[in-house]
Amino acid sequence: MNTLTILLALTKNEATFEIILMLSGSAIIGYLTAWLFYKAVYEKKIKIIESEKHELNNRIVNLDAEIFNLKEDLSNKDKEIGDLIMAHISERKHMLDYKSFGIASESEKDDLKMISGIGPFIEERLNALDIYTFRQISNFSPQDIETINDAIEYFSGRIERDEWVAQALDLVRNEELKADLFRRISERKNRIYYDRIGTAKKEEADDLTIISGIGGWIQEKLNALDIFTFRQISNFTKEDIITVTEAIEYFPGRIERDEWILQARELIRIAGKKSDLLKRIRDRKGRIYYDRLGIAHKYEANNLTLIDGLGLWVEERLNTLGIYTFSQISKLTHTDIETITEVLELIPGRIEQDKWVEQAHELVKNEIHKPLIVP
Repeated sequence: MNTLTILLALTKNEATFEIILMLSGSAIIGYLTAWLFYKAVYEKKIKIIESEKHELNNRIVNLDAEIFNLKEDLSNKDKEIGDLIMAHISERKHMLDYKSFGIASESEKDDLKMISGIGPFIEERLNALDIYTFRQISNFSPQDIETINDAIEYFSGRIERDEWVAQALDLVRNEELKADLFRRISERKNRIYYDRIGTAKKEEADDLTIISGIGGWIQEKLNALDIFTFRQISNFTKEDIITVTEAIEYFPGRIERDEWILQARELIRIAGKKSDLLKRIRDRKGRIYYDRLGIAHKYEANNLTLIDGLGLWVEERLNTLGIYTFSQISKLTHTDIETITEVLELIPGRIEQDKWVEQAHELVKNEIHKPLIVP
């Protein structure tokens, strides 16, 4: 009996073991089967996704090529328009009295951008009228200015406002007089409060012409005072402005009007990389609601600095966004203002505080603006 019990027990243990083995084998087989099934399913999905990814990459490449071609077309169109405008301006030479301010050839060409208020855009148009030298500009009469404004379709009053004639007169001085001017400026260094604005050496010099309103000629005079950096200008007080204006024999009120200090502080903030800021602004153009504001082109530009509180530097940034006209500014909503403030990296509240929209409405209503270039 004991032997039978033992045998039954052994048989039972073996059967249990075999059952466990069979169940384990089934589980493993089931797991492997499921794994192989899902592997096949996932591999199929991966192939589909990779195929879609490949198609999307091809689309991206094609779209990049399309964007490049469109930019090329746009660039070519801009060049065509520019050439037409230059030809159009050149045809107006007969309007000018060259006996009044003189004749010059391209071989005598001065860098007119030395004059604050003349950038590449205006220099090109002046050259189209055979105006190449400081001497010619220094001889402009009020009638010449009016005629040239009409010929290049420039902002009325801007030539007088930026004192082109006075700056040109400075620049045409012979070397002896120029040396005397810089000697006088240098002797006035003792009037400058360097403890407040800071000192700098020539090797630390920033390109001060990046500040809208400072041309090459003004930069030279500031350098004669050992003023080389944005940091120094950013520290100017009202007293410093008066002292520097007198020392460089500059026009009273111009430093404040052109917002040198504000621009210098912004240039310090962006490490002097104005081009990087303008690129960031261009990259954000997609955030502007042009369906509401309207599209404008450079040749339609108004003199936005007629809006109080909107200086040359802000005008340049607005132009980078494709905002050129009073009409566009007059249509700004609260949402547009918030977006533009952020995109242009302006001080929050500035647009509302200076009442750009209200001023633009008046300028549109009174029709005192004039297009820059008519194609």
